[in-house]
Amino acid sequence: MATHRPVVLIGGKLSLLPAGDTLAAKVQEVDVIELQAKEVLVAGMAVYCSAGFQVMKAKADDDTKANVLGLALSAAALDAYVQVQTDGVLELSDWTQSAGSAALEVGTDYFLDTTAGVLTGNVPASGNLVYVGRAIAPQRLEISIQRAIKL
Repeated sequence: MATHRPVVLIGGKLSLLPAGDTLAAKVQEVDVIELQAKEVLVAGMAVYCSAGFQVMKAKADDDTKANVLGLALSAAALDAYVQVQTDGVLELSDWTQSAGSAALEVGTDYFLDTTAGVLTGNVPASGNLVYVGRAIAPQRLEISIQRAIKL
């Protein structure tokens, strides 16, 4: 039986898939935007976008601030620009200031807390329920932000 190799685009030119190569690839979509921080932020903090297109710490017990845009990729000073990751996997060496401990609990779903910018593994009892993502490793959170649900 003859072996057929697919035609692929390599360096802008059509070529046969090189022998031994496969089409299997791990695909990860990550969206990052850069906005001005309207308050001091630390890496991993949940943020929302204000009416002035600036980011501030999100809070589960405030209807306006419960609309999570994403997580800050790094610390930011007041009025500095900060990158915000809206999906994909975020890896931080220390989650203490944004999730309460240095390491995340693998398999735990994380939600927006009532403390500004903070994530929690506990489902809030009041305010808004905002699913942010799931810990897939002690330092890695798979971001999958859902719309706020008023409790």
